[in-house]
Amino acid sequence: MKVLQVILLVLFACVEIHADELLFPNADFEQGTLENWTAEGEAFRIQPTRGDNTSARNREPSNLQGSWWIGGYERFNGTVGEPGATAGDHLTGTLTSREFEIKHPYITFRIGAGHLPGEVGVRLLVDGESIDLATGVDHETMVMESSDVRQHIGKLARLQIYDTATGGWGHINVDDFRGTESPAPETSMDFVLDARVKPSSYPDTSYDQPLRPQFHFVSKKNWLNDPNGMLFDGENYHLFFQHNPNGTEWGNMTWGHAISQDMIHWKQLEHALLPYRVDRRSGTIFSGTAVIDHNNSLGKQVGDTKTICAFFTFAANPSFYQAMAYSTDGGFTWTYWNEGRAIVDNQGFDQGERDPKVFWHEASQKWVMVLWVQQNPGRVRWFTSTNLVDWEFASDLMRDWAFECMDVVFLPVDGDPENVKCVIYDASFDYEIGTFDGKQFHAETETLQNVRGNYYAAQTFYQAPDGRAVQIGWMRGGPNSAKLFDVPHNQQMAFPVELELKSTPEGVRLFCSPISEIETLVAETHEFKNLSLREGVNPLSDLQDLDLVDLEIVFSPGEAKEVVFDLPRTQLRYVAENHQLLCNGVTESGERREEVCLEQFTERDGKIHLRVLVDRLSVETYAFGGEAFSANYISPIDQETLSIHSLGGTAVIHDLKIRELNSAWK
Repeated sequence: MKVLQVILLVLFACVEIHADELLFPNADFEQGTLENWTAEGEAFRIQPTRGDNTSARNREPSNLQGSWWIGGYERFNGTVGEPGATAGDHLTGTLTSREFEIKHPYITFRIGAGHLPGEVGVRLLVDGESIDLATGVDHETMVMESSDVRQHIGKLARLQIYDTATGGWGHINVDDFRGTESPAPETSMDFVLDARVKPSSYPDTSYDQPLRPQFHFVSKKNWLNDPNGMLFDGENYHLFFQHNPNGTEWGNMTWGHAISQDMIHWKQLEHALLPYRVDRRSGTIFSGTAVIDHNNSLGKQVGDTKTICAFFTFAANPSFYQAMAYSTDGGFTWTYWNEGRAIVDNQGFDQGERDPKVFWHEASQKWVMVLWVQQNPGRVRWFTSTNLVDWEFASDLMRDWAFECMDVVFLPVDGDPENVKCVIYDASFDYEIGTFDGKQFHAETETLQNVRGNYYAAQTFYQAPDGRAVQIGWMRGGPNSAKLFDVPHNQQMAFPVELELKSTPEGVRLFCSPISEIETLVAETHEFKNLSLREGVNPLSDLQDLDLVDLEIVFSPGEAKEVVFDLPRTQLRYVAENHQLLCNGVTESGERREEVCLEQFTERDGKIHLRVLVDRLSVETYAFGGEAFSANYISPIDQETLSIHSLGGTAVIHDLKIRELNSAWK
């Protein structure tokens, strides 16, 4: 009996070995060499790599089998390099196996890294054909992959690992090629956050650097771009924003998070929405909006705290889609709906369609989503929903100007609640005024614009009190502040502006002016009236210590060719002949250049109305109460003398207010 048991055990062991065996010696790279493989090009020259090199360089684990594997990004093979060393994505090449006989119905192996079909992956060379088996998953962690090769059993074949990509994710990870009798169990599709991105809000970072902006929102540290998910929850304003937690340049897109009670004094919280992987697709969190689920449409409300629903673009290959997360504790913790899968799938026009804007439309009793889905021609798609999850197509708005970060806001004309209009605009702040019937936008104006400079991707706060529409834009461009100005951050938001529709001789127009809450920062106000700007006259002669400034002026150029404002760290010039306001801007490389802030800045009844906000790295200018405005980065030079003076003739200052501002961070 014992002999029979031993025989059976041996037979079972043999069956198990036969059911799962290496395709050929060193098909798992455990010899630590490329024995039985031929490398061409540079991508696989220093291979196989040894140990969990991805973890050694602070990325997700590789999920290797044994000690050796192929990692095209890695530059450590036990002899060359050291753990964590990298070769980059730019190398290309192939790694082709020796010939082997296909004996099993499946070839099973581990694969990770770039999801770039046709550019990186594994192919089978058999019967004169080249058959692609798999590409990566945009994640360093390798997953199990099985390819059905039953029709080729008994034939001779080769494997080829290939990499022709030179951009992001342009590398491939593979390991452990085996013949198996059945496919590997389905790899877990579970949702997992990107381990590289930590939620920390930088508690050890301060705002006291000499050139740190003092009344504009900046992240405590690292890169910032588009404002996202702006809303008022009844107590706090929430500002979410595109953020790279790991560096001062764009990347690792995450939703940073800050709260304020006045849109001036901000407290940065832990990051809200982090990059993740689901269904073998890794992606980051692009822009979007958030709403208060006032009627519990989602059905997730806990107690009396209204649910916050954040809608964002999941930026993953091969095409982006729109997803949603919700918070039942006021925005401090988040749950990804359906583990971050699509609530609105890609519409098929553009791989990168993005930036969902969601709002409640009272008249139709539905939620509405506005989504940019196509460029050239520009297409904006409208959807409706009753539960915030299931979205139905409503209409398309075709506009050549439309491109990303759409926003929609409803405003009374001249403050008349009986005459409310719909305003739609995109990231560059091209806008139209009209009406919205719950499914379609109907324009009543041509395409308009009232902003210049480094102003982009602006959004308004959802459910702001008293019917206000307050907007914050990202100041795009300019140099890397961290590299040039000894600060720990890069990029900033513009100062919040209030939007209003006003009647003008040209028709109804959008006005944008600094929010009144700026008055909470005023330390001292200096006023001047009826001054003749002639040689020897300088209203700022006794104000040489100005730093943070809110200046309002009404002046008549008169005979002057220019009126010059030498303000802290910047100079503005009003040029009468060209009807322009010029400022000293800065290039992305940090070089000073003069830029047009305001154009067609023509006198009205002989007068010019101008408002100027000066911070450490920026200047904002507003014409005639915000009918036009500009937000510009500056090269923060030290002015020898602060002054307001005219050139080529006498000008008259009718009214001048200079408000010295305190820091919002103190």
